Amino acid sequence: MARLLRPLLCGALLGLICMTDPGPAVEVHVPAEPLSTPVGKTAELTCSYSTSVTDTFVLEWSFVQPGKPISESHPILYFTSGHLYPTGSKAKRASLLQNPPTAGVATLKLTDVHPSDTGTYLCHVNNPPDFHTNGLGLINLTVLDEVSGQLILTNLSLASSGTYRCVATNQMGSASCELTLSVTDPSKGRVAGAVIGALLGVLFLSIAAFCLIRFQKDRRKRPTETYGGSDLREDAVAPGLSEQTSVRADSSSGLLERPPSASTVTTTKSKLPMVV
Repeated sequence: MARLLRPLLCGALLGLICMTDPGPAVEVHVPAEPLSTPVGKTAELTCSYSTSVTDTFVLEWSFVQPGKPISESHPILYFTSGHLYPTGSKAKRASLLQNPPTAGVATLKLTDVHPSDTGTYLCHVNNPPDFHTNGLGLINLTVLDEVSGQLILTNLSLASSGTYRCVATNQMGSASCELTLSVTDPSKGRVAGAVIGALLGVLFLSIAAFCLIRFQKDRRKRPTETYGGSDLREDAVAPGLSEQTSVRADSSSGLLERPPSASTVTTTKSKLPMVV
């Protein structure tokens, strides 16, 4: 009897094991820690998977904004039947690190990231009949904005001189910069200004003296070309007479005579009596 029950028990046990065996399963692996990428850079969202069936393989990447449920996710791209189909607002910036993604690598590349790219990304692998797991991996991405700052110092004094150091720290690490400030004595600046003003004054006076001396020299060299009052030259021709009219002087009487045809008279410098 015992010999008959032993084969039955073994068969029942094998049947139970076969019924509880789930068969092949899809396993998706993503980073456990959140990712951070500076704005404008390229983000690589690593996703790998393992499965035993490839004929009906389907890969989907989708995105959900922070604070919203996964059910409200929006598709980024699909891969099915050997073709890649980017979709949605990120379609022009989204691609796969390995295309086609049939060798266990489904990493997503997102170029020129924006602050609006911050959120949760879903890597979903579906490969029937491997239904043991949901084949889903979640990656949280944070896009870091560029932030600038400044230090304003007022009422500077000599004690303000020195080296100032700025340190910035975030998820990506830390960075620092240094700036040396030198504050001079204000009294030295006033002295320098007075010296410069005095030098400019001396230069102005020198230019003025040079111009005055030059003007005096030019005036002395200039010949006298005008005659004052009503002085007349003795050899000058009276107005109205031509150059051919001759004037005769009587040296004995000291009078001036003109030819009968002359209609005008001449006079001497000493205002002598005129003969008509």
